[in-house]
Formats: sequence, C-alpha cells, structure tokens
Amino acid sequence: MNILLTIAYDGTNYCGWQNQLNGVTVQQRLEEALAELYGRTVSVVGASRTDAGVHALGQRAMFNIDEKDIQIPINKLPYAVNNNLPEDISVNYAEIAIDNFHPIFSAKAKTYEYKLYISPFINPFLKNYYCHIKHSLDLTAMKKAATYIIGEHNFAAFCASGSSTKTTVRTVFSLDIEDNNFHGVRVIAFRVRGNGFLYNMVRIIAGTLIYVGEGKINADKIPEIILSKEREKAGKTAPPQGLTLIKAEY
Repeated sequence: MNILLTIAYDGTNYCGWQNQLNGVTVQQRLEEALAELYGRTVSVVGASRTDAGVHALGQRAMFNIDEKDIQIPINKLPYAVNNNLPEDISVNYAEIAIDNFHPIFSAKAKTYEYKLYISPFINPFLKNYYCHIKHSLDLTAMKKAATYIIGEHNFAAFCASGSSTKTTVRTVFSLDIEDNNFHGVRVIAFRVRGNGFLYNMVRIIAGTLIYVGEGKINADKIPEIILSKEREKAGKTAPPQGLTLIKAEY
C-alpha cells in the first residue's frame, strides 16, 4: 500500500531533502521517524529534492507498507509520525495513493515562492526565510521581465550545472510578484507555478529578476537570454533561504 504524506519543514538546519553522506537531511529524519513507528526500515520518495537551506510548506513524500502492518488509521498517522520528528519538520496530512502513483512523475504542477526583503540592515526575524537585499529594486522592470519567463521554453540558461535531466524544456504557467510590508520592512515575493523545474531553476529565475531590479539586466533581454541557452547570460543563483516549496499538484 502506498501512503502519501504532506510535509512542512524549515530547511535551515538540513543539507536538503535527499539523503546524502555529508550531513543530516529531511528525508533521513522522516525515514528514521517512520522506522521507529513501524519497527522496520522505511524508504520515502519525495516530490522535490530541495537544496540545503530551502524550506517547504507542501512537500509530498510516499512510502510503501504492507496492509498487515497498518496499525494506525491513516488520518491519525501524522500525529504518530510527528511524535518522532524534530520540531522543524511536520507531517500535516496522510492519504492512500493509487498503485501506479509516483510523487515526481505523477505531478501536474509545482509551485515555489522566493522571498526577499529590502533593508540596509539584517533583520533577525527574516534572515532565515528571505534573501537580504540592501538597496531598492525596480519592481516595474521586474514584473515586465517576469512576463517573458511565462510559457514553454528551453530553460537551459536557468539550469545549474550538474543536472542529469533529459530535456531542459519546461512550462511556467504563472510568475507573480507581490510587494508587501513586514513591520516597516519592504518584502517582495516571486511565486512561480510550472509543470516542473530544473536544478536551481527557481533560484536562478529569482536571481535574474533581482539583477533586472538592480539594472544589471534589461527586462527586454530576457527572451534573448532564454534563446541563448547559456547559463552565464542569466543572473546569479539566489541564496537558498528565500525559497519555499509551496505545493505539488496531482
């Protein structure tokens, strides 16, 4: 039986989602919690391999268990698992998934949010969840640049090296920019929804929009950057703490 979990976590203290040898990951802590609950090794597959320092509100992860091992009702499973998890990871929902379901390949869309704040000084309440920008940004130019990113494109210019994907073509359904205020501090959020994202794609989109806001890249150059398929033409990879996986849709 496939069980699908919805998980939220603060990625500050983790080396990303996926298990690795050089540090503690969210997947590791979740698998340990499930192993303690069921008394055996449990492997989970996540919808997104978020990087070190990246957060999630709606990560999805699936594991398989024999029906004979189910001693806890599905709707009570989050309570049981959370008893074995640290406070910066929380399972918020559990459900049974169909036999051919896969958290990555069955996804129809994913939504990420990248947040930054503008201040000459570091804000202790924002520093772990927002990218810090010290100077003002041209929001009008950034919104114009965002319109060019929407649609189906070859996003090779927005893909970090090390990706093993077969194709760099992706579709961005929407890219919204919100301008808000947090106790007198200006905060800006980029919310992007697409059918899938390349390695560091959202952080590179964010970094490119920041460059546009700083006047380092002209908004009308975005189509040219996309067509170039050259990573060096786009902006920097924005820091990880500003990124949150909002949800995966099936």
